[in-house]
Amino acid sequence: MKMLIGGQKTDSSDGRTIDVINPANGKFLDTIPMATEEDVQRAVDNAKKGQKEWTAIPLMEREKIIQRFVRLLEEHKKEIIAVCTRECGKHVGTTIFEYNQTASVFTGYMESAKRLDGQLLVPGSEPGHDGRTASDMIMVTHEPLGTVVAIVPFNAPMLLYSYKVAPALAAGNAVIVKPPTDNPLTDIMITELLLEAGVPGNALQIVTGSGSKVGDWLVKNPGVDAVSMTGSTQVGIGIAEIMAKRLAPCTLELGGNDAFIVMPDTDIDKAAASACGARKGNSGQICISSKRFIVHNSVIEEFTEKLVKLVREIEVGYDDNVEEMVEKCLGNTDRTNTKGEFIGSLISERAAKEVEAQVAHTISQGAKLLCGGQRTGAFYMPTVLAGVTKDMDVAKDLEIFGPVWPVIGFDTVEEAIEIANGSRYGLSGCVMTDDWKLGMRVAREVQTGGMVVNGSSVYRNQMQPFGGQKMSGMGNEGLTTLEEMTKIKNIVLKGFLG
Repeated sequence: MKMLIGGQKTDSSDGRTIDVINPANGKFLDTIPMATEEDVQRAVDNAKKGQKEWTAIPLMEREKIIQRFVRLLEEHKKEIIAVCTRECGKHVGTTIFEYNQTASVFTGYMESAKRLDGQLLVPGSEPGHDGRTASDMIMVTHEPLGTVVAIVPFNAPMLLYSYKVAPALAAGNAVIVKPPTDNPLTDIMITELLLEAGVPGNALQIVTGSGSKVGDWLVKNPGVDAVSMTGSTQVGIGIAEIMAKRLAPCTLELGGNDAFIVMPDTDIDKAAASACGARKGNSGQICISSKRFIVHNSVIEEFTEKLVKLVREIEVGYDDNVEEMVEKCLGNTDRTNTKGEFIGSLISERAAKEVEAQVAHTISQGAKLLCGGQRTGAFYMPTVLAGVTKDMDVAKDLEIFGPVWPVIGFDTVEEAIEIANGSRYGLSGCVMTDDWKLGMRVAREVQTGGMVVNGSSVYRNQMQPFGGQKMSGMGNEGLTTLEEMTKIKNIVLKGFLG
């Protein structure tokens, strides 16, 4: 596939390409251009023109364009799901979950745009610098930021594309997409459909290549007005530093090491089942997946035994007969997968080796391997680690992005909260308890952007302002946060009411 710059399918200016490989079976899928800095500059220059073209289209007409896109998306549904499944190495059911949300994110943000109506301030409510404001009309309006760079991660390329591109377009911005290097094909296909629906080619572009080069060129380009990025905390800090030097905004959804707290009064069967599902979805490659299982010592043995039984039942594999599986699984809406479904590979063998090394490191610190712990290529077997103590790295800041369940004991509520807050991350979390007051206390005291009481941390409603605290990010995404893709302008009509 090719990049889309200025509405044209484009190779890189030097002709270099990158292979896209199915991580589950090593099969070659396609190539993408390795963009040059010259290509990036061309896209930025186009975006300045494209933003004016896009914002000049009345909102009602822009909404019709998005509606056409949604129809095209449905027409190409099976093809898109098949491509995404293959380039991610995941199970079809997980891909379908992503697909089922993508269209409604776009239409939802367009609905939000119709309600972004600004303010008319009450005249004469205070004296003002000249002592005379009673006849002044003061309008508070929203304007587009300009050119927004959307940096999309590998773990949910459809859904997280939509959470970045949809609000940026709805607010009247031009967008340059930097898709994930390992699995960019789905995002290219969706971009093609948006252009086919009527989004101007200069207003939406997609530039492919390595994040360390193409992403860096985009973020450092002074023609870029804002960045929306999901990825690692390390990369996010670098982006924030660059953007701060020109006082430009960025929305960053970064790492997490979410706590799953089990109180002794809860139903342990329910807690174990929820814990299993909270981690196995997308082979553990979910930013808000529970990653630290903090369990009261009076029930830790029972919980661990039941968890291990469930984890041992998880099937790991990949069925390349994707088209047939699409027909079978189209009704699936559960991101944590359903019984009998495979969990697929990680995004690459490199990623699986990193998980393997992290598990080995945790065992070297004293954890006990109860099941799993083996890697085959890009696949990593579901793994439960017992005997994890709160001073180990995995109990604090070591985020394992794979199907691994570290179980940590505690004796008091205060200690559970202390362990949960002992991480530099604060993305999401959860607590399982029959005492709603206790659940509310824990939810308020754990330092995260979101907490779920009696459910797993894998919870993201499209309406909620989703984001993290501490080193898990800055800014929010969600249908109620469209203002983050705009800037405020005050327009004063002096003496207009006099």
